[in-house]
Amino acid sequence: MKVSDPAYQMNQVDRLINNRLTSELCFDRYGENELIHQPATNLYENEQVVEIEMSIPGYEKDQLKIAVDKDLLIVKGVAEKKEETEPKHVHVEFKKGNFEKKFKLSDRMDAEKVNAIFKNGILKITVSKKEESVPQLREVEIG
Repeated sequence: MKVSDPAYQMNQVDRLINNRLTSELCFDRYGENELIHQPATNLYENEQVVEIEMSIPGYEKDQLKIAVDKDLLIVKGVAEKKEETEPKHVHVEFKKGNFEKKFKLSDRMDAEKVNAIFKNGILKITVSKKEESVPQLREVEIG
């Protein structure tokens, strides 16, 4: 059967490349032994804060650790290892594995004011900006 849909063909090429890379680089395809799982992340910024949202479904709050080391914000997740029972994996697109993600905090960020909320598989981290970095509108008198 020949499929002429370009999107289908690109997906096939993508799968072939991913399969080739994961087998040649000796990555653990199920994320059990390597730190290869990287959650999808969104960054938002306004005048007062920077917000980081990470999509990490399937984790519990106690499997996540957040730390600040000088100018680095470090987020770690440790997945439970489960014994595989019947049925065995045939095709895996959604992985749950150990991960570590680091974010460099600029000198405008206040490393003492970091808050986090984990709800419905979304980890939301808020980092406040230092007071002097928040722009203040000030009128200048014309002389």
